[in-house]
Parts: sequence; C-alpha cells; structure tokens
Amino acid sequence: MSEMNHTGLIADYIQGRMAARLEKLDKDAEKSRRECVADMAAIADLEIKISEARASEVARYAPKIWISDAAIRAKQISFVSHPIKFTHTDAKGSSCYVANLGWGGDDKYLTSTTLFSPSVDVVGNAAALDVASFLQLTVGGKNLAHCISIGDMSSFVPFMQDEVQLEEWKFGFTQALVDKKLKSHSLAKQLYFPISDECYHLISPLYSSSLAQALYLRIAESRYSEPAKELRKLKRENKFSPLTTVDYLNVAVQTFGGTKPQNVSQLNSGRNGKSYLLSCQPPAWKTSIAPPSGNKKAFWREFDRRAWRTAKALKAFLVNVAESDGTKSIRDKRAEWVDELIEILFQYAAEIQNMTEHSGWSTESNLSRAEQLWLDPFRQDDQFQIERQAKEWQRKIAEQFSGWLNHKLADDKLVMKDSEYFEWRNLLNRKLSRLEDDLSFEFGMERASA
Repeated sequence: MSEMNHTGLIADYIQGRMAARLEKLDKDAEKSRRECVADMAAIADLEIKISEARASEVARYAPKIWISDAAIRAKQISFVSHPIKFTHTDAKGSSCYVANLGWGGDDKYLTSTTLFSPSVDVVGNAAALDVASFLQLTVGGKNLAHCISIGDMSSFVPFMQDEVQLEEWKFGFTQALVDKKLKSHSLAKQLYFPISDECYHLISPLYSSSLAQALYLRIAESRYSEPAKELRKLKRENKFSPLTTVDYLNVAVQTFGGTKPQNVSQLNSGRNGKSYLLSCQPPAWKTSIAPPSGNKKAFWREFDRRAWRTAKALKAFLVNVAESDGTKSIRDKRAEWVDELIEILFQYAAEIQNMTEHSGWSTESNLSRAEQLWLDPFRQDDQFQIERQAKEWQRKIAEQFSGWLNHKLADDKLVMKDSEYFEWRNLLNRKLSRLEDDLSFEFGMERASA
C-alpha cells in the first residue's frame, strides 16, 4: 500500500476536466440562445437539449464512470523514454521505455544515463493523452502509474463499485505500462552491424525524448526564468550581482510534428514541437595573435572581422523596425546588440593588453596615439604613462568606435545622424572609463606587491 494516497488528486483531476467541459457547453449554449432569441418555442426546445446535454456530461464525469472509460482507453497510449515518431512521424514501429535511465553514467558526456530524474514521455492516440496526464498524478514522488505497476490500487478503492470493477481498472491501466511486442518499421532508422562474415545485428537507434526534455528545460530556465531576466537587466544597466548569467551559445532549434506536435509525443506537444541542439562543431584552429603593429588600420580591421556578423544583425533589426514607433522593447533590443559589439571590442583589446611579453610593442607601431595608449598599458615610458593617465585617449577611441558603427549601419532606410554618433560615443566612453579604472587598480596592486 502506498504511504501517501492519490485519492484526492484523482477526484480533483476528474472534477477539473468536468468543469472545463461544462464551461465549454455553457458558452455554446449562450451562443445558441442569442441565435434564437425571438422564437419562444425554439428557446424552450433548446433549454431542454441544453439541460439534457449538461446532465449527460455530469453523469459521464462521475468518478467511477470516467475511470472505467479511462481504463478502456489506456491501451491507446504507452509510456516511453525513446519514441519512434521523432525519427519519422509516420513510423509505425515500437517506441521503447528504458526504466533505468539515470543510472549514473560518465558525466563527461551528455547522455540519458546522466539524468537524475528523467521525464517519462507518452505516445499513442492524442485523444487519450488525458489518460496519460491522469496516470502521472504524483504524490510523494510517486505517480499513479508507478502505484498501478506494483499492484497498489488503494487510491481507487473509494470510487469502485466492487472488487471486480477494481480489477478491470487495474488490467486496463496496466496496458499503458506493459512492453508491447517490439518491431521496427521501414521509416525507422536501421543499422546492420556485422558480428561475423554472414551475421548482423539490426540496430534501430531511437531519439531520447527524456534527454531532449531535460536539455529544453535547462536552456529555457537560463533564458526565460525570472531570475535570468533580472540578471540580464542588471547586466545591461551595468549593476553588480553576485550571481552569474548562464548562456548557451550556438544553439539550434529542431521542430517535430509540424502543426500537430501532439502526434509525436506528449512531451513534444508541451514543448510546442521544439527541441534544442547544442553545437557539435570541432574546435576551430586559432592562430596565435600578434600585436596589431603593422598597418595603421590593423586594429579596427581585425575588430571588423570579428564583429561584422553582430553589426549586420543589428542593422537588419533596425531596418526592420525603422517604420515603427520607438518603444522600450526596441530600445532594449538595440542596447543588447550594441553591448555585444562593445564586448567583442573589449575582448579583442584585452587579448592585446594581456600580451605582457610584448610590452612596449607600440613604440614601433603605426597605430594612432590613442590606440597605442589603450592597447599597450604596460609600456615602460614615463611620458607615455602620463598621457595614459590623462585619459584623453578614451574619448578618441570612443569616437573611432562611433564612426565605425555608424558606417556599418548606414542604409537607404536607416540614416545615422549625429545623435546616434554621440549615443555610441558616450556609451563606449563610460564603459571604457570603468574598465580602465579596474585595470589601473590591478596594475597598481601588481606594482605594490612587486
């Protein structure tokens, strides 16, 4: 017998479905009344039909009646971890339920065996998914399906007519839990794996819906949860938070089921057919960089190579909303793109500044004085350091960035004026000033310790 009983949840679930059904009947009835408001005989006949329909629905949702119907329909669904219809929506083969998911595999790899609490999916007739939701009612970490699988029907006793009916319910619901006869299908993936000269194993790899669900929930939490939104808001406002933002880069979205994701599986329906794919690209060869001491435009040319995709995306966004009235959401989105460009700029500058083994490289460079003062902070030159502390160079760097960005965004539908120029300049100047204050502090600490 289960230590915690599901009886209350069963009653509430059936009552909730009845309430939803009656609400729809009431709305349809009200619409029908408005259509025959002038015909008294028709109204009287309509009220009789409405009353009969309502009484019929109430009777259908009497607990023992609904449970009996659900037990009959249970054979139309199956609890699974690897549905076959993710491979092809018309595949008629078997899905699989792996009961020992989460057995603690090598956590260096993202697999279903590393899931601590894997979600169980449901496949079958979409019209019977209410039965799946019913069997997933959970108390104390145990759902109804688990209780039924171990023969515990105590939660159903208050609703039964007699022991015979209870056994019928147990048999019916068990049909959703038992393993069906395994079979493949022509639309399923099939691999012939040789084990001898003339003998093969036929392997049919299946998509792990449980793993897809875990990945979807993790990424959705990092993007759309209230704490994540608040953290990004603080980041945009340059405010401190002891917490860390989590970003999943280069994520692709794969959809299953088209306009009817419920035909693939229950979890797929809950995700609106979407599943996330992490990037599996191999590491790209990264050439060691050298200080940009050659051409006088070397620094901004390399920055342009790194930032052009982001600038292009910002331009496309601004062109798309050019005819729209300025709204907070548009301004916030624009700010996000510009912040990303500034992050790319600062990242590239930091790579150069951290080349301490090349300290003083700017003495032989063709870069502007402002760029030298920014990018070669540890140059041993008293006059150079005096100019650097004066910080006039920061305004010039900000002006160069503003000119670059206005040039990148120029378009027939998008005229960049002085107001935009000054906006970019002032924004970068503020961020650069704060960044340099931090760098000066760290440099001072290093010198003191030396």
